[in-house]
Amino acid sequence: MTRSITRWATVGLAVAAAGGLFSLTAPAASAHGGCGNQGKVVINDGTGSEPPSTVWGHSHTTGEHYVHHVRRNSDGTKTRHWYEDNDTKLLPDRDKPDTPYRTDKCALSVTP
Repeated sequence: MTRSITRWATVGLAVAAAGGLFSLTAPAASAHGGCGNQGKVVINDGTGSEPPSTVWGHSHTTGEHYVHHVRRNSDGTKTRHWYEDNDTKLLPDRDKPDTPYRTDKCALSVTP
């Protein structure tokens, strides 16, 4: 009987998680790139990382995504190149090189 209850509880948790009842990720209001205007964030502010600097992007518990560079396109748009900070704030002295995250083609009016 106990095995059956455990099995049904496990199935119930799996269904709830698949349905989005549990959320272990960042809140929905947190942006993950895209063409929305971004705010200023500080990168490389974990221990053992390069000197901190302020850039356009957004923060997460474990680090930041930031606009590494912007290219103007011939069609009147721009491409924003996003990077991950990778300073791993939750683990001291675990800084790793920043890595490309995504690119987005945006209107010229988007900041930055």
